[in-house]
Amino acid sequence: MYYYLILCIIAGILLFVLLGALTKKSDEVVYNNLDRAGVISNFALTVGYVLISPLYLFLGLISCPNYEGFLGVIGWIISFLNASAALFCGLGLGLSVAFRKKGKSKLSFAIQFLGVVAILFTVISYCVFTGNLLQTLN
Repeated sequence: MYYYLILCIIAGILLFVLLGALTKKSDEVVYNNLDRAGVISNFALTVGYVLISPLYLFLGLISCPNYEGFLGVIGWIISFLNASAALFCGLGLGLSVAFRKKGKSKLSFAIQFLGVVAILFTVISYCVFTGNLLQTLN
């Protein structure tokens, strides 16, 4: 899971930078108040994601399935989703910048919270499934 987690971190950072940098701003796009709020919340979310990254990265790292067979498959799926939180953080922020440059203000504002949803899923699923589908830390 360690190598997958590292790949997700790198992919999330690359998606954030590349989607934001390579998307060209349309000529007819005029930024409104929702776009300005989106820029501020993008910055705040980026800082927040970095500050709480030890929490969700640690939970993603220690998420390992507890069983074999069908329950093991479900455990692996949850483990991979838990380890993918950093990927979804970068993807959400990168898509937010790209949609804003294309003039889709509402979608841009909504998609930037994809990382928050991924982090909440990681924390909640680890708390719910540890000892059941996921192994305990001991």
